[in-house]
Amino acid sequence: MTKEYQDLQHLDNEENDHQHRKSFCMTLLSLTLSPTSQDPGEGGAQGRGTNWKKLGLLLLSSFNTLVQGGNVGRKMKSLESQLEKQQQDLSEDHSSLLLHVKQFVSDLRSLSCQMAVLQGNGEGPLKKKTVKWMDFEGKCYWFSRSGKPWPEAEKYCQLEDAHLVVVGSWEEQKFIQHHMGPVNTWMGLTDQNGPWKWVDGTDYESGFKNWRPEQPDDWYGHGLGGGEDCAHFTDDGRWNDDVCQRPYRWVCETQRDRDSEN
Repeated sequence: MTKEYQDLQHLDNEENDHQHRKSFCMTLLSLTLSPTSQDPGEGGAQGRGTNWKKLGLLLLSSFNTLVQGGNVGRKMKSLESQLEKQQQDLSEDHSSLLLHVKQFVSDLRSLSCQMAVLQGNGEGPLKKKTVKWMDFEGKCYWFSRSGKPWPEAEKYCQLEDAHLVVVGSWEEQKFIQHHMGPVNTWMGLTDQNGPWKWVDGTDYESGFKNWRPEQPDDWYGHGLGGGEDCAHFTDDGRWNDDVCQRPYRWVCETQRDRDSEN
């Protein structure tokens, strides 16, 4: 009776070992097919290379341990935990690499904007300063941090071979609104000489608009003389017409790739 019980226990242990080995094979297969097991590429971060080396050494050591025998179940559980940790580390390295690439592309476009301004025909004060022009869909933008009347702001932009910003889409509106902050900011739209016109000649009637309700109203009740002939972003991003002599912030805009226009 005792021998029969030992035989049954032996068969049960063999079945457990078989199940653990099957689980181990499935773990290896999962790691092989996982996106994080792809070649990290030449010039990758040193941390990713270290993780791959650790993973290889871990697998080799684990095979040797299994060959030497012992408590297979406990060793397999420990091995699976270590493999999962290595896989997680590789996933984090991959995410970190993508973030660095995204930031690099953004910095490169900003540098392209700066070069476009420096190579332009403008002779404005920004050429003498290290300022950050921001890129959005092939255009470059500079956001002031001080205030000027609308005519002076437009002249400032012209000296940089640029102009006050012209808003052509809701996406551009959101980009400008995000970077200007909740402050009144001039744009390149005016009706000083009759109907509303964009400073770069873009058609106003058929183009994008984002006026506040009941604006523009050309209000004369401000007591500053005349009506309201210049458009600006309000603190919530919507547009309003106001007296052109108010000292608001402004946004300059220019093309990033000037050669493509010629």
